[in-house]
Amino acid sequence: QINVLQAKKKFEILDAMLSFMHAQYTFFQQGYSLLHELDPYMKKLATELDQLVIDSAVEKREMEHKHAMIQQRSESFSFFQDFSYDDSKVEFNVDAPNGVVMEGYLFKRASNAFKTWNRRWFSIQNSQLVYQKKLKDVLTVVVEDLRLCTVKPCEDIERRFCFEVVSPTKSCMLQADSEKLRQAWIQAVQASIASAYRESPDSYYIE
Repeated sequence: QINVLQAKKKFEILDAMLSFMHAQYTFFQQGYSLLHELDPYMKKLATELDQLVIDSAVEKREMEHKHAMIQQRSESFSFFQDFSYDDSKVEFNVDAPNGVVMEGYLFKRASNAFKTWNRRWFSIQNSQLVYQKKLKDVLTVVVEDLRLCTVKPCEDIERRFCFEVVSPTKSCMLQADSEKLRQAWIQAVQASIASAYRESPDSYYIE
């Protein structure tokens, strides 16, 4: 009986192994059939992928070429803006009848944490530096007395054509549209400071 039982176990083990091999065969045969059906689609997709890679490379070269052209145009425009700006727009007059020494648009850096830049209409009048959000808005005084201020160009900043008006209590970072305009604004502030000193030097020093 023991011999019969051991012989029977051998047959059962062999039968289980054979069933397992049939299952494996069926599984891989079905996988092959499925992938074989997908073979034409995969070949088509591979061809389309090759074309997409080529098109992407061509588009990248075109974009690089356009970027280079735009940079050249921007540099040319900046050169034109720096050296060919209309002189009539950069004049100032400390003895203007209306008291406005100079006026025009400047970008002002905000004093908040974000340091945003806003375009405002600035003017120098009555020994003060003021601005308006719009041309007919109420004046906002940046500097109450220019005699307490200094002005200097700023080069170590991310924007071009910047200058700073510094008073004892605060500083104001401004940006002009060109190098000529920046120089004109700096000269206008300096001339206004000198003019304010000439008008009432004694009383100011006593204070």
